Amino acid sequence: MTDTPTPKVATTLKKQFGLVSATSYITGSIIGTGIFISPTVILEGMGSSVGLSLLVWMLSAAVSFCGAMCYAEYGTRVKKSGGTYTYIREGFGDLAGFIYLWTNLVLLRPLSVALSVLVCAEYVMRPVFLACPDLAPTAAKVMLGFLVAGLFVVGNLYSVRLAANTQTIVTVCKVTALSVVIVTGIIHLVQGNTENFNGAFKTINFKPGGVVLAFYAGLFGYTGWDATNAAVEEVIKPYRNIPIAVFVGLAIPTLIYVLANVAYHAVLTNDEILSGIAVAYVFGERKLGVFKWVILACVAISAGGNVNSNIFIFSRINFVGGRDGLFPRFLSMISVRRRTPQPSIIALFIPTTVFMCLGDVKSVLGAYVFFRVGGECLAVAAFFFIRRKHAAADTTYKTHWVFPGIYVVSILMLSVTAVVDDPGKFLPPFVIILMSVPLYYMSRSRWWKRLHLNTVNKWITLICHRLLLCEHASQRIE
Repeated sequence: MTDTPTPKVATTLKKQFGLVSATSYITGSIIGTGIFISPTVILEGMGSSVGLSLLVWMLSAAVSFCGAMCYAEYGTRVKKSGGTYTYIREGFGDLAGFIYLWTNLVLLRPLSVALSVLVCAEYVMRPVFLACPDLAPTAAKVMLGFLVAGLFVVGNLYSVRLAANTQTIVTVCKVTALSVVIVTGIIHLVQGNTENFNGAFKTINFKPGGVVLAFYAGLFGYTGWDATNAAVEEVIKPYRNIPIAVFVGLAIPTLIYVLANVAYHAVLTNDEILSGIAVAYVFGERKLGVFKWVILACVAISAGGNVNSNIFIFSRINFVGGRDGLFPRFLSMISVRRRTPQPSIIALFIPTTVFMCLGDVKSVLGAYVFFRVGGECLAVAAFFFIRRKHAAADTTYKTHWVFPGIYVVSILMLSVTAVVDDPGKFLPPFVIILMSVPLYYMSRSRWWKRLHLNTVNKWITLICHRLLLCEHASQRIE
């Protein structure tokens, strides 16, 4: 009698995210550096008008909500992880999917992580250089940024559960700190200090380019509502948890952002807000006394939480791209023991270190948001294609068709205005992105696969297998 061979267990990502974890990832991804950088940019772009600045925050939330509702349906209709990449590929094919993967790899995610860790380093070092914060050595900020990014990379390599719990804790810290700001500002208003709101809609030096940058800063503040969609395959009961997580995860930051900005404007004058990005620190100096150090710590934690969520999202996008065969296959390898996409996580850390060496990436905020929301706009534009391609089930969440229409039209209007106003700012990133087109066709050709690149891919796969104990992910999605 011959022994029946034991069937091989599929190597897949494990379902570990419940409603709380999924909501925390979205809320934690949104509440980060944006609330501490964007107020200055928005107020300046709207001609120092307090009323118009608050209106930008609310309109940015409304536009983000329209896109998020489309993703809520995608999460219950398309059973694949990958988020924006998956939806672009499902709607427009492999070439469009590859272009988005390339843009994320060389531009978007490394910039986002570098921005977060540098802001974190800026606030951590501010107490050391209290008298002269502008004299803090750039090299010291970069080295501290390496340490922060490295800690979160190790955490994501070690355990999905550890990364998720970290994100939950970080989210609680963020909400608590901003709640202190909000309560302090409301008390200040109740005491009758409303002079900063006199002439709220009066503008100074109002320009179209500034308005676009203000809206981009507002949208930057709300980026992150796509976090859970990047890991649909790891969400427990996605048909229920994803729509709730998307709605609640975006509603909480919206309420907090509007109230926090009311508090900022109630306590601080326009000149104080426009003096620099450290709005929360200036607020703490004015109203919180020694508790201003708590604000510094909370800003650092918020920025660190953004690093954690970016590592989580981007590693899943690269993982799915490798599994689909558009990116090198070693990116789709999973640690057999940890069930984390370790090669994909490490692949994010390498280009991030390059951008961190620049020392300051805040000057490219407009270009970053332009291409970030541009990808999401393309994914939302595929709304009706995806509906035809993936039939709805009884558990599929359905959103109204007006939401994708509003989102696409709004983003297109901003994008066209931005390019017309300052085309030189977007030319270099466009060139980098267009490089992906010949790369895609070269990677599809037979002669390319016969070159040394294939050998390099095999060696990296072997190293991941031997050192990281990783295996290729199963093509079957559970």
